[in-house]
Amino acid sequence: MVRSVVLVTGAEGQLGTALRATFKAHAFLVPRFYSKAMLDITDAAQIESCIKADRVQYIINCAAYTHVALAEQAAANCFKVNSIGAGYLAALAAKYRIVLLHISTDYVFGATKGRPLKPNDSTDPWNQYGRSKLAGEQLIATRAPSFYIIRTAWLYGEKGDNFFTKMVALAQKESTIHVVDDQIGTPTYVYDLATAIWEIIENMANKTHYPSGIYHYTNEGVASWYDFAYAILTALPHRCSVAPCASSLAHLTRPYYSVLSKASFREVFQMKIPHWRHSLSICLKRWQDALP
Repeated sequence: MVRSVVLVTGAEGQLGTALRATFKAHAFLVPRFYSKAMLDITDAAQIESCIKADRVQYIINCAAYTHVALAEQAAANCFKVNSIGAGYLAALAAKYRIVLLHISTDYVFGATKGRPLKPNDSTDPWNQYGRSKLAGEQLIATRAPSFYIIRTAWLYGEKGDNFFTKMVALAQKESTIHVVDDQIGTPTYVYDLATAIWEIIENMANKTHYPSGIYHYTNEGVASWYDFAYAILTALPHRCSVAPCASSLAHLTRPYYSVLSKASFREVFQMKIPHWRHSLSICLKRWQDALP
């Protein structure tokens, strides 16, 4: 069987790290993990050089500018990575007949619809980060003949810089933490997403055909940030309480209701998605097991 090379960009980030950790030995899949220092996706010549050297068949693009607040003052740099860089990957994927799997975000949506958001719902991002990610999606859809855009949200894990690790850190020095209770979505355990991505790639390498397009993946269920924080903090050994507050006080600019509908993902890829509370229990156990 011919071995397929999978190029993973942004390999030092949260999802890239999880992809490395969840990859299982395959006779026909060979991953190549590239950090930002190793591969700058805003340099088309550098991308092409990697593609030719490794004879790449699949690209998983985890590289992104993700500093949402800073993006308001650094829009040019944000768009360079999230839009122009994504466009380069798409154009080269078309040139070399590569399957491109690209990670996007719930920030592409704007005003709440009061129901789970579908991949074909209208988009109207409220900030520069969301606009840059939407522009990247549009370039991919017009340039890459075989693409899978996966929008996700509220990524977390027991390591790295994310909501879970921030709550754990704050619990060790605060008696009470204030968390917004009027923004609704779904926490996504990064290792669940990484595992799902590998299953998609593996199935495609085994000649399973999936229609190109935009899909949504988060864990199942619904929560506010307060709900998520409460579930974390009440499971920790530290004595710390959580109190609700309004998002207007936290100066947050994201959709108030950004629950993503996974119906098309489940139907097309035929995967069972874990509930966020189940996955959080796994994350907490892994965190506890790693304590000295």
